[in-house]
This record gives sequence, structure tokens and C-alpha cells, in this order.
Amino acid sequence: PEDRSGKLSCKLHLQSAFNLQEDRNVPVIAFIGRLAFQKGIDIIESIFGWLMNGDAAGVTGYVQVIMMGTGDERYARFLRDAENNHKGRVASYVGFTPEMEHKILAGADMLVMPSRYEPCGLPQLYAQRYGTVPVVHATGGLKDSVEQYDPFQDSGTGWKFDTADGEGLKYGLWNALNTYKHHRESWDRLVERCMNQDFSWERSAKRYIEICKWAKIDP
Repeated sequence: PEDRSGKLSCKLHLQSAFNLQEDRNVPVIAFIGRLAFQKGIDIIESIFGWLMNGDAAGVTGYVQVIMMGTGDERYARFLRDAENNHKGRVASYVGFTPEMEHKILAGADMLVMPSRYEPCGLPQLYAQRYGTVPVVHATGGLKDSVEQYDPFQDSGTGWKFDTADGEGLKYGLWNALNTYKHHRESWDRLVERCMNQDFSWERSAKRYIEICKWAKIDP
């Protein structure tokens, strides 16, 4: 099994770097992507009040959010306003560097990707290796690389939602947050499964060879 001992250190370092309240227990949700309609940043904007204000079950509200990206000025303004309105709970970085991307992925607990379409997608692959659980719209490469969490089978690596809209994202985030807060042992096993995922070229090459062999057997 993968060593998760550095995950908390990464989280506390990330909170300090972004001037968030240093709290080991609060779930940190990340968004990394172009600030464009395709990436669903407007969907995050549409449910932001729901996420930050809290509910009777104690699932939403007690969260931190970090968002990074560059693109449409309208969405960049949303990032800045979100931080200004929730100092210490929300951090925004309008821009992009690979170093910052990996720092965020290493320290966050969840990654949201509500993309309307996504031929491949890389952040959800990086995230899983860092033990950061993906919450994604079930499309393209996101659908292929995230296995739906099943609490009854204790299987899966994240949450997929079928519709790229506010209700879909709420479904994915509420279930992820509820598991993180109220079913912690299940969450820890989920994180371990994420970290044990193998998206290497070696695995892909072996799979390709298998397919070629099957093709020869059954022309």
C-alpha cells in the first residue's frame, strides 16, 4: 500500500501558502482548469452559495476551496470575488504553473472537474496518485479513469455525476463530503485505492500487447 504519511503535511503547507485557516480536519476542495464554459467553472459558481453556507446535515459549509486557472475574465472575477467574500476559507489563483498545480493536488482532499466534455484530462490522474479524490462529470476520459464509489462494495476511486449542471455537481460533492465527514474509515480506504491506481505507460503497453495477442487468436 502507498504511504499516506505526507498527505497531512502537504495539506497544512497548502493552507499556509494560500492564507487559509490551518485546519487538518476541514475538507479542502480544489478546482484546476481553464476558466472557460467547457470546464464547467460556471457550474461551480452556480452552486457556490450552497457549498459555503452549510446544511442541516452538517455536510456542506465547513469546507475550504482553492481554485486556479486562467481564461475568461468573467470567471476570473468570480474567483477573486469568492476569495474576497470568504477570507480564510477560499483561495484563488488567477494564472497557472505546473508547480502550483501539483502543490494544490498534493494538499487538497478532493478535486472537482465538472467539464462539459473532456477527451482525456490529466488532473484527475495526478490527483488520484496524490490521494486526492476526484468528483467528475461522467464524460470522456473522466468517465474512463474514475471508478464510481460504492459504499456497499467498498470499491471505487471517486464520484461521477451524469449531468453537467448544478444538481449533478451537488450530488457528487455532497456524497464526497458526507463520506469524508461521517464515514472516515471508508474515506481512508478510498484514498488508498486512489493512490494505488496505475496509469503508467507500462500498464498501457501491457494492455496493448494483450489486445494484439487476442486479435491474432481470433482474427
